Amino acid sequence: MPGDTSGVSLGLGAFASRQTVTAGNSVLLAARAVAEKAKALASHVLEAAEHDLEIADGEVRVIGARQLSVKLGELSRILRGAPGYGFPPGIDPGLEAERQFRIDELAYANGCHVVEVEVDVETGAALILNYHALQDSGRLINPMIVDGQVMGGIAHGIGNALFERMGYDERGQPLTTTFADYLLPTATELPMLATHYKETPSPLNPLGAKGVGEVGTIPAAAAIISAIEDALTPFGVHIAQVPISPPELVELIRAGRPKESGLQ
Repeated sequence: MPGDTSGVSLGLGAFASRQTVTAGNSVLLAARAVAEKAKALASHVLEAAEHDLEIADGEVRVIGARQLSVKLGELSRILRGAPGYGFPPGIDPGLEAERQFRIDELAYANGCHVVEVEVDVETGAALILNYHALQDSGRLINPMIVDGQVMGGIAHGIGNALFERMGYDERGQPLTTTFADYLLPTATELPMLATHYKETPSPLNPLGAKGVGEVGTIPAAAAIISAIEDALTPFGVHIAQVPISPPELVELIRAGRPKESGLQ
């Protein structure tokens, strides 16, 4: 947890897509150190050169000779001071490592969202027909989790564009205090989302990871509002706020409705 100061000496919080970029890279560096230590010990146990060893399936084994292997659990036992084994020169007790990764340059994600909407000019209802999102979040450590984050972010972005509004009275008291007043998008308002990924590993950290959390939310409102404006081009509608509600859209449509249409 990069923000839990009871677990780490320096933590700035979990904002700005820093979980994998900071904690993930720290884990990677520590894991590499443990792997190097395991190979160094296994080379003595197996009487093989370190460069001839590989780690797979919970063991260190000689490449091309899988029968020559030693379990990581056994190596850990040896490094706890197991009877019958001496510590090889240069190897400290414990199959463990502690590493810190400091961020000097941030790794930013990139995204491009394309939305197709249909607007009812009489009611102001905006229906999302198609939604395609292309993301570059660097190397995807767990693609299923990434997809869930992106889709959840898009759902929040749709809420930002069309539903979620905090209202206040003239004394500054909130009016939208329950979910009956503060609207959230539900399954009936969300379209089928098409997500696409291009992996361009970041050169700024060992994992090559970039952020994921914001790349779904931030483009969504802009893409949806732009699509609505495009659909309402004949009426010259310009939207300068979010969320945009159906009644507000109707007002904008009526203000820009061509006189020759006879529908003033």
